[in-house]
Amino acid sequence: MTLVREDQGPFSELIENWFLLKRLIARDIKARYQGSMFGTLWAFGTPLLLLFAYWFVLGVMLQAKWGAVPSKLYPVILFSGLIVHLFGADVLGRAPMLIIENGTYVKKVVFPLATLQWMAVATAAFHLLINLLILLAGQLLIAGHLPATWPLIIVVIVPLLPLLLGLSWFLSSIGTFLRDVQQVIPLLLTLMMFLSPIFFPMELVPERYRYLMYINPLTLIIVQVRVVAIEGSWPDFTALSIYAVCSVIFMYAGYWWFCRTRKGFADVI
Repeated sequence: MTLVREDQGPFSELIENWFLLKRLIARDIKARYQGSMFGTLWAFGTPLLLLFAYWFVLGVMLQAKWGAVPSKLYPVILFSGLIVHLFGADVLGRAPMLIIENGTYVKKVVFPLATLQWMAVATAAFHLLINLLILLAGQLLIAGHLPATWPLIIVVIVPLLPLLLGLSWFLSSIGTFLRDVQQVIPLLLTLMMFLSPIFFPMELVPERYRYLMYINPLTLIIVQVRVVAIEGSWPDFTALSIYAVCSVIFMYAGYWWFCRTRKGFADVI
């Protein structure tokens, strides 16, 4: 195992500490379900129960519909947006406490603390993969087929990864010094859920308020996931390319901030 200084760039650190990272990811996934009766089955059960709750309340009780789309597809459309939000919420929700919860590593000078954010994103990606399998199975079961563009869902989601990494480095640093951040983030995540086209199409949002939806960094990804997975159309590669460039810039900015503030962690933990 080779450990490097946390100023060589996020990708250099990822490569140099790959074996360490794999152990951290395996431990993190195992620890999340350790002691529970059904273990990792909860990774499947939790999103299914959440989907059922939203579908029953919105689709059955409130008779919500998605434009001219057949009502039977509502659970699939709902879940396709929900899994993107769950992915982002998984990373951002734990970011403020990530360093504090792994405080034993802080005073170990040779331990690359910035690897913890890679671990958090990878663990969330593991659950995202499970949710995508549930989406695929549900779509086959309900719609009876998958569009040829369905595999492009990975292309759509990839630009989100560096953005989440950057936000995780930033929030984990700020959250270490300012514990109030861990109280604010859940509120912001709830606001992000309702300021995104998860429960309703963008067309229902008045034109003058749509900018509020696009402030949410998950909105474009949610829309494009539905374009390739539900509508069977090609994604907006131009928008995704711009999004990817901005995400990478934000990733390096978050990494830079984390490395510059890391020395102060030991003083507050």
